[in-house]
Amino acid sequence: MRAVQTLWTANKDLLKDSFGWKHPQYNLMSWALSCLTLRKHYDDVVLNTDSKGYAIFHNHLKLPYSEIIVQYDNMNCHRDFWAYTKLFTYSIQDKPFIHVDGDVYLPNGISEKIESGALIAQNAEIGTAYYKKMVDHILNQPISIPKLLLEEMKKDSVSSYNAGVLGGNDLKFIKEYCRAAFNFIENNRLRYAEDWVANVNYNILFEQILFHCLVKKKKTEVSTIIDHRINDNGYSYNEFCDFYTFDSNKLMHIIGGHKQNERICELLSRTLLNKYPEYYHRIIELFPENNKRLGKCKNKYIALNPLTKMQESLAQYKDFLDKSFLQWSDISQDELLDQEKKSYNYFSFLNNTKKKRALIKLKTNPHLFIFQIPENWDYMTKDFMKNRVSKDFAFYKFDIACIPTLLHDGYKEVPINDIHYNILVLLGKQRTFTSLLSKIKKCFPEEIRNNNAKIYQSVLLSLEYLFYYKLIYIE
Repeated sequence: MRAVQTLWTANKDLLKDSFGWKHPQYNLMSWALSCLTLRKHYDDVVLNTDSKGYAIFHNHLKLPYSEIIVQYDNMNCHRDFWAYTKLFTYSIQDKPFIHVDGDVYLPNGISEKIESGALIAQNAEIGTAYYKKMVDHILNQPISIPKLLLEEMKKDSVSSYNAGVLGGNDLKFIKEYCRAAFNFIENNRLRYAEDWVANVNYNILFEQILFHCLVKKKKTEVSTIIDHRINDNGYSYNEFCDFYTFDSNKLMHIIGGHKQNERICELLSRTLLNKYPEYYHRIIELFPENNKRLGKCKNKYIALNPLTKMQESLAQYKDFLDKSFLQWSDISQDELLDQEKKSYNYFSFLNNTKKKRALIKLKTNPHLFIFQIPENWDYMTKDFMKNRVSKDFAFYKFDIACIPTLLHDGYKEVPINDIHYNILVLLGKQRTFTSLLSKIKKCFPEEIRNNNAKIYQSVLLSLEYLFYYKLIYIE
């Protein structure tokens, strides 16, 4: 079976426009991971794109598509209707295929049973008030809606199929479906719509809801990768975005607002680094302004801009940063890249059984420095520093762990609590998880020292935090 993808830039700059992601580099990382994962399972992986997509994906990133077809230059379509080019890609297929979006990953491919299906989709959707509100807005617009679609739109629950993955063996049905979508678009002149008329929700209507309507009319079977129906607004982090379980997942889809989740973006970055470091490096080299070390910019702490009362206290922190930068100055990019790779390996630690986890050896990042917040700092100074480093950190009493990084400003500041601090100190010497548990018990209040289950869970959560921020790693 052939795997196909569609990238239409709509004349936007892939190095400047984030395409819904937190930063443009994560958009490219997602596309790279999607392509490379498909390439593990399919010899024929084709990208349909425009010249801007070709320049980045082929010339710079050298992604291993079996073919890249440049056919979406000067596309006569409103930029909000990105599903139009996807439909065009569906319509030109001459053999069985799956179309996979650039924010979808299939770590284990799809089964032969699903591949043999007449039609294939990511999953069936249950309509909630989310889609109902969307279609009610469209119904109030002066547009022509075919009877088949209109009947579905008027229901309290508007059903559909998620088109993160779409395709199949019944090419006759797919071509008929595409013609119906094109007719709807042309009859309402949507391709030529003014900005005030254009509505991105039309994409869901003429791609996903229409597909469901024709399936129902033709009584055609759809094989779905996710074997249960999902609420149209029910794409949870745990089921679709958890990179900790990447290798065991059927499918991951970083849909909608999840692209703005800093944690998801960071774990996407680490997954690509671990599995495909060559492509990771090519992507980050495209963004030297976002990654100071790669741009050969001098590392410099962010200006503190302290209030007059705080100047003396914060000068201590400035001295700490200056000394840290001095000691980090001789660290090579290769050494930092190696440390980044090591920082990924904790996924296996979290997913392991208790028995196997017990023997895993842990170690503190060798380049870590900790600034202990002085007791004599006043409330305003501490509050200023906590908000500057992390507004989400829940503990009032904290210290700051600093490490050099390959990306962004060349360093990272992480607030840590007392348990974090004690773990970092204990892991200055390599230890197994069992050894760490034994030593860390003394740091807990007397009243819970005998509650092994509570201590275990607390330490595990603390380790996940320290792993995530690259303060510790698996040796």
